[in-house]
Order: sequence, then structure tokens, then C-alpha cells
Amino acid sequence: SPDGPEEVHRVFVGPSGLSNPGTTHETLWIGELGFGSGLNFAVLAQRCQQHGRRMHFVSCDAAPPAPAQFSEIAAGRQSELPIYRELAERYPPLVGGWHRRHLADGLITLSLYWGDASDMLKDLQQHRFMAQGWFLDGFAPDRNPDMWSHGLLTSIGELSVAGATVATFTAAGRVRRSLQDAGFEMRRVDQRPHKRESLAGVYRGAHSGRPQRPQRASVVGAGLAGASVARQLAQRGLAVTVFEAAPAAAAGASQIPVSMLHPRLLADGSSEARLRCHAYHYSVAAVATLWPDAPPTTGALQLPGRNASPARLQTIAQRYQATGAWLTYLDRAEAEQRLGWPVEDGGLWFPHSQPMEMPRLVARLLDHPNIELRCNHPVNVPPAAPGPVVLACASACNDFAAAAYLELAAVHGQLDVVATPSAPKVPMLGAGYAVPWKGNLVLGSTYEYSPWEPERATRANLAQLPSSNQGGKQDSTRWLHRHRATRCVSSDRLPVVGPVFDQEHRAIADLHVTTGMGSMGNVFCHYAGEVLASQICGEPPPATKELETALSSLRFRQRQERRGYRLNAGP
Repeated sequence: SPDGPEEVHRVFVGPSGLSNPGTTHETLWIGELGFGSGLNFAVLAQRCQQHGRRMHFVSCDAAPPAPAQFSEIAAGRQSELPIYRELAERYPPLVGGWHRRHLADGLITLSLYWGDASDMLKDLQQHRFMAQGWFLDGFAPDRNPDMWSHGLLTSIGELSVAGATVATFTAAGRVRRSLQDAGFEMRRVDQRPHKRESLAGVYRGAHSGRPQRPQRASVVGAGLAGASVARQLAQRGLAVTVFEAAPAAAAGASQIPVSMLHPRLLADGSSEARLRCHAYHYSVAAVATLWPDAPPTTGALQLPGRNASPARLQTIAQRYQATGAWLTYLDRAEAEQRLGWPVEDGGLWFPHSQPMEMPRLVARLLDHPNIELRCNHPVNVPPAAPGPVVLACASACNDFAAAAYLELAAVHGQLDVVATPSAPKVPMLGAGYAVPWKGNLVLGSTYEYSPWEPERATRANLAQLPSSNQGGKQDSTRWLHRHRATRCVSSDRLPVVGPVFDQEHRAIADLHVTTGMGSMGNVFCHYAGEVLASQICGEPPPATKELETALSSLRFRQRQERRGYRLNAGP
């Protein structure tokens, strides 16, 4: 429509009473069916920005625009609606499920579900989502009947607070009657001369509002896992105290100088495969939002390595090729050209992957007026502060009696820094990784179930170099220094995120955990922090129930009833 923004005001924003969204500190929660080109979202987001009102906009689309198409749309609208520029940069790939983006310096949150509206609503019902307004913007009922079914519109009422509004472009009688049956008091809105009329209404049911979020929280552990959840809680207005046993933050694996933000995708369609994919895309966008002055994105090339044969990498590329240009398969010649480095096979090019300077990243996350950091605090002493407690202290979570059942172990690792005149132009990953960094080359990281001698680990890391760099020639590599740390892994190699459970499988009030990130901390920690902060604050997390179940520590309780305790776990 040539007057698209004006139409959004006439049909949705004005009839919903949102022309002036107010300046209250409370978040405005809006649900939508039919994201399309995002125009409804962008118009209302601009209104909220003008009034300083926080908004969380939840929408879905079964056939969303492809990223390239969305970029074209955004380019034509961003002069009038500037948020399009930011959204185009962080637009999700066409991967089914939930995607969350934080925009406008955190004032605006957008949660998108790529899939059927009925599936989105089922997820929202499980998380007790309650909207203050609904925009129903699917195709006309005769063209898209599933989105206008009586059962689906009944769900809209069940997910609405008392006084919630609904607005829709259609004026179909059966839609009006279904919404009335769902508890909305409906009225016709005159839309002449553009069309005859549209519909709007107010929910007259007695549903209460959303759960009260806590005022304070404590986080035990100031590494990347703890800093990530602390930042997301602080962004929601909680006063957060972070306790760390070490003299400074970024202890453990988070103290190493550089780590890769890279997903190591799986091709099997499993829950873990979906978890890695969603966590990666959330984390790429989150880092760009929270750390705008981070080093420029370099991209990374993943080559065949352990559990990633050339054929498997090609399968991964084929699985995701229709979702966007966020990964590309390069043949051997293309890979060598990209790297400036000899390789034996082609690999996957990830343009958004990058090395992260871990201590700086952790410091950035903890730099918030709502966060207080207390170092030199024993991790096995429960915080005395009121409110929820989050255990984010790696395998030391087992030191808390209630969390002793968690199946966690420490895996040691080492990276080595070398000077070489023939480094790859961009980071490459395979059996290990080689990352150009501040004029040198970082090689790593070993995976040691029991600690190796440092010299043995150095030899293993140097073995990644081409033979010409190891033969004592004039251009040979010069070793500079090493860094050692430990990762925390779970018995099934999946992160552990969510409530802590007792032996009766009941969630323990105000006790949560985020740990077990393994060698993918930069991918999992940011996503885990957002999922856990959402759970603590009574919000729907950016995860389907399947992914929440995969992350939950309840899985250990259920397995232990069948096969006993493993690793360092106990009753």
C-alpha cells in the first residue's frame, strides 16, 4: 500500500488506543499473527521510542520474507522508520522456531516465531504469556482459513489480560463472532474511503496480568555464563549481585584471551542441532547489540575435522542453504583463496563468526548500573541476598547440596600463541582452530580429560600448522606463550539451563543454574542467559518446549532413576 504506515495507524494502532503508548516503566506486550514485512511492528516501535516506552512484540509467520527480500523492503522504509535499518542487520534466518532480537538500545524486543500460528500460540500458552494488545494481520479468512479458525481465536482470548485490545483489517462476520465468543467486545471501525470497515475490540474477561518479576537476584560466578544472565536480568530492571571466588571476573575458561563465536553445526535434525543453530544466531545478534565497539567481524572457515567429514559439511550446507546467506560451502580452491593458507578440502564459510576477546566481553556484560560485582567470595557459600539465585560457577555448581545431582566435569585445555609470517587471513577451524590475533596466531584448543603436560599440549596445537612452518626454516613459527583453562561439560555434552530440581522432580523455588557450556561458551552462554532470565521473570523464552527440555537439569534426575549417577554427581 502506498500509505502503509498511515494504514497501520488507521487499522491497528489507533483503534487499539496505542497512538500514545505512555511513558510507564512497565513493558508493553503485543502479540501479532502475520509478521509479513514487519510494518505493524516498525510503526508501533517508533511510537514507543518517541515516548520512551519499553515494548516486547511477539509475532509469527509461516512464510516470512527471505533475508535478501527483507533487506530490500527495509531499504525502502528505513528513512521513515529507522528501526528497519537495525532490524535488517539482525533479521533472523528462515530457520523454524523462535528468534529474539533486542533493538533500540534494548528499549524494543522482538520475538519472532517462524512457523504456524497455532504452534506459536501453544508455546505461549505453556509459558503463561499474556498480551495487552493483539494485531491479527493474516491474509483474508477465505485465503488463509487456518489463521482465522474459531479455536485459534479462542486461544487469543486465553492469552489476553483484562482490557487487552484486538484489531484486524478484516471485517468478516465469522471473525467478529469468534472473537466475541473468545471474550472480546467487538466494534466496527469506519475505514472509508480506503475500505468500508475493519474490526477492533477489548477483552472483557477476568484474566490477571503477567506474573510479578522479582526485584533482586544473585548470580554465583562471574565468567561468561554468569555475566550473560546477570546482564539480561539487569536489563529487565533487577538489581543483580554477582559473586565470584576469584580476585576478578572472567575466571576459568573466560580468562583466556580469545575464543571463537562459531556454532559447529550438526546435520542430523536433532534437538542439539536446533539448539546450536538457534543459540548461534541469537548470540551473533546479542554481541552486536551489547558490544557495538567489538573488533570487526572477520568471518571464519570451518574445515573437516573430528566428527565433521567433508561429506558432512556439505550436508550441513545443503540443509541450511534455503535459510539465508549466513553460511556457504567453499570448494578447496575457494577455501584456499579465502584463507591464503593451504588446505586439503573445502569447508563452510560463516561470515558472522568471529574471535572474541573474552575478558573484555565479560567486563562489557558486567558493566551495568544494576550489577554489583563481589569478588573473593567462596562459591560454596549461598548468597544471603533475597530473590532468585543463579548458579553459574561451572563444575563448582556441584558444591551446592541442592545441585549435587548435576552431572558435570572439568575438561582441561590449552591454547598457544605464536608469531608466524604466514598466518591465515581469517580464522579457520577444524580439529582445532587457528585465529589471527593482534599480529600473532592463536592455536588451540586441546581437549584434555585429565591435564596434559603443557609441552605436550603445545606440540598438539603446533601440529595444526603446515609443515613448512615447523621445519626450522627461516620462515618457521616462533612460539610466544600459552594459556591454560578448564571448560565445564555435562555428561551428555549439552548445556544445563533452568531451575534446579529436587529428588521428587519438583523445581526448587528461586534456585537456577546455567553451566555445562563446554567448548561452545560463546555460542551457548548468551542464549542461555536470555532463556534463564526469561524464565525467572515469567516471560516466554526464545526456545520451543523441545529446546527447553533439552536444556533442563531435570533430564539428569530422570536418567539417574534408571542408571544411577555419573561423573561427579551424587544424591
